[in-house]
Amino acid sequence: MPTSNKTEIGPAKAILISEAAVATGVSVRKINRLIDDGVLPQSVCVKLGARRALRAFAAPMVSFGASDGAKLSKGMRLEAMGVIEKFAKENWTRLRADPEHAKRLRFESGCVMISLGEPVSTAMVGLNKLDDALRRIVADPGVRGGLPVVRGTRINVYEIADAISKDRMEITLEDFPALSREDAEAAVLYAMAHPRTGRPRAGSGSRRLVSEKTVESTDAA
Repeated sequence: MPTSNKTEIGPAKAILISEAAVATGVSVRKINRLIDDGVLPQSVCVKLGARRALRAFAAPMVSFGASDGAKLSKGMRLEAMGVIEKFAKENWTRLRADPEHAKRLRFESGCVMISLGEPVSTAMVGLNKLDDALRRIVADPGVRGGLPVVRGTRINVYEIADAISKDRMEITLEDFPALSREDAEAAVLYAMAHPRTGRPRAGSGSRRLVSEKTVESTDAA
């Protein structure tokens, strides 16, 4: 596993809506709708530059809001969100190590009782995968013009994602021998969380050649 660095996701870390989407499996459009409709409390919403973002502890709230939360009235939904927020903040370290710790979490109001464990644990598993991807992927202005690459290589994550979309994982790993399966999976997740804009750079299809070149590992800024 890669060594720990500054990318570790703490409960208050701001994550982009697109990152929250890949962590929770809830679409960007639906997360934005949860914000616009006031389903997610304003206290969890922040800005990263001009882009919308959420505190990491809100990821379990997104999972709940897009699933069983939709069955509740707005008032009860906000109460349940408060339960999730408190539990996530107080148990963050344990939840990161053991997402199943949330399984017994419940919300009760009058005769209504809803399990909160599944959406919370699902979101924590997704955040762990996102965190792993952020550890494995770096962007250095001195390496391929700052394109995100797998740590220790010059391999652009979008090249990997494109290759896997066209070929099987096994073929892609043969074409990129410098990559582990975990690296390739992290690259795909990262590419989904950070969709590229504009046209692909010329030469992005130079798959085997670039896979043989490596660079010294450096920590992400």
